[in-house]
Amino acid sequence: MKKLVFVYNGDSGLWNGVVHYLHKRLSPETYPCQLCGLIYDGTSLNKDWLAFVKTLGLPSEFLHRDEYRKKYGERAMEWPAVLLHEDEKLLSVVIGAGEFSGIQSLETLKERLARFSGQGSAAVSAA
Repeated sequence: MKKLVFVYNGDSGLWNGVVHYLHKRLSPETYPCQLCGLIYDGTSLNKDWLAFVKTLGLPSEFLHRDEYRKKYGERAMEWPAVLLHEDEKLLSVVIGAGEFSGIQSLETLKERLARFSGQGSAAVSAA
């Protein structure tokens, strides 16, 4: 089954979570995970974002980079990234780390993903 895998540019764990939270709050312009910066409201995923992801028509998975490596193996890839997988096989990079620098808002991220899923602006306005 195909699915979207969202991979954060950070490792899992309580300590890492605290460090990431503080970094986002104290110095957001230097925070290394644009994906986290866009889809999180403080400490939880943005509810509008979660509703939008459900409209894409593909199951989704959210992983930290260490969790991704453990589940799918090492990849010569920079993070964050949005990937298309079929079971354990990587099919394509939907949005790579370099592309995230050009995505400055949640709406822009939604538009990119809606285009990928073939839903256009209908998916963005439905969210």
